[in-house]
Amino acid sequence: MASFTDDIEKDPLFPYQVEGAKWLTTKSHALLADEMGLGKSAQIIHACDLLNLNKILILCPASVRFNWEREFMRFSKRNLITQVITKISDCPLPVFQVVITSYDLASRMDFSGRYDLLVLDESHYLKTLTAKRTKAVLGKEGLIHKANRTWALSGTPAPNHAGELWPILFTFGQTKLSYDAWVTRYCNSYAFNNYTRQITGTKLKYISEVKTLLSKVMLRRKKDEVMRDLPPIHFTSFVVERCNVDIDVEPSFVHYIFPRDRQQELKDKLAFEEHMIKSVAATASGDIRRPNISFLGAIQALAQSVSTLRRYTGLQKIDEVAKIVEEELENNAYEKIVIFAIHQGVIEGLRVKLKKFKPVTLYGGTPPEKKQRHVDKFQTQKHCRVFIGNIQAAGTGITLTAAHNVLFVEQSWVPGENAQAAMRCHRIGQKHPVVVRFVGLKDSIDEKIARSLTRKTKELNEIFEKELLTLNEFVTNPESANQTGEDEIFS
Repeated sequence: MASFTDDIEKDPLFPYQVEGAKWLTTKSHALLADEMGLGKSAQIIHACDLLNLNKILILCPASVRFNWEREFMRFSKRNLITQVITKISDCPLPVFQVVITSYDLASRMDFSGRYDLLVLDESHYLKTLTAKRTKAVLGKEGLIHKANRTWALSGTPAPNHAGELWPILFTFGQTKLSYDAWVTRYCNSYAFNNYTRQITGTKLKYISEVKTLLSKVMLRRKKDEVMRDLPPIHFTSFVVERCNVDIDVEPSFVHYIFPRDRQQELKDKLAFEEHMIKSVAATASGDIRRPNISFLGAIQALAQSVSTLRRYTGLQKIDEVAKIVEEELENNAYEKIVIFAIHQGVIEGLRVKLKKFKPVTLYGGTPPEKKQRHVDKFQTQKHCRVFIGNIQAAGTGITLTAAHNVLFVEQSWVPGENAQAAMRCHRIGQKHPVVVRFVGLKDSIDEKIARSLTRKTKELNEIFEKELLTLNEFVTNPESANQTGEDEIFS
């Protein structure tokens, strides 16, 4: 059977990404701090190709390990042999040219030999000096000393204050100050006692010094700076690993239709529906890598027949998606996000997981007055950072320009509905390029469908963008609430 990744196509780079990759090739130690959504991993991979690096170790959050594997398929011109380490018993083997694992696993493993390159994705994971992973990577015996080059990536290098920059700047040789001396000079703080210090922020009068130190190793671009290269709306996809669905607590169809004494029936039904949809993918005329009307028509016709599988697939994504969004919001990668799904169980599951960000939800059947209250709250109230809506109920007639990040946890199998939903953010009043991400379930037919729908939705948007912008303009666009200032260090 064909692999679930055999439809991944090579993607071209934007001019600023080529520029970033060339900059990386000139550095043995570098911090690529482009704003989220500008494709930092693509720049790393292109730089590896330019330097012909063949021994690469990538450390990243566990949730994005397999996305790095797929990014190499998308952006490298070489067919590098890749190993993704997911458990402590896995051993990095010499035959693999790219080894990818999480920070937590790396801190408990022994990596022998040397690497051409060590990549530290989301390097702010190493901001805490006492953390085991920081010591394992940046310490005196850390992995950084086993690599000829080290490139760090983070859209938020110092989420809270300049003290969090010290581990990277010290390791990269940009300061000789001890941590305590660094904090004393550059941070506002107060002492609880002789042993505990609370840092409250960065001293404004020394920001220029910090910027000078960063300038030697850091490249940072914001979306506004590269808008000439970016399309006004950018579509991409990524995968998450499947999570267990607890039917005893899940507020979904599973608990009511398939109680505990009918679990085998549920498994059999899921297996049958998965077989049905795989058969369509394998036999439908047309190449799944370039989905035509025949393939899309086939899966659309199958939608009701595989409804149980679609719901269960959505539920399996909740935990991992919530972790990713929570981390991005806590690190201020963006101010607000719009999340689209199909099934109520998925929407409710995400609402519960993300409750600290004061989410609002919108389902089919929501009264018009309540619907507008939720939209207004998201658009105007800073503390309301998450909007979660059903694709059909929230996909037309409303404006959500307070966000410029959109996440489709589930996708409609009608590409036009996805395009319409994405346009809730990409419309009159939006001041930023919009990033739209489709989520697929790793190593499943859902992964292939998500990529196919991503491409088709992008094609529809390119063809009908003007029409989509003017369609369903039924509401007045309130002034965008997403006008918070950036940390002055990275301005």
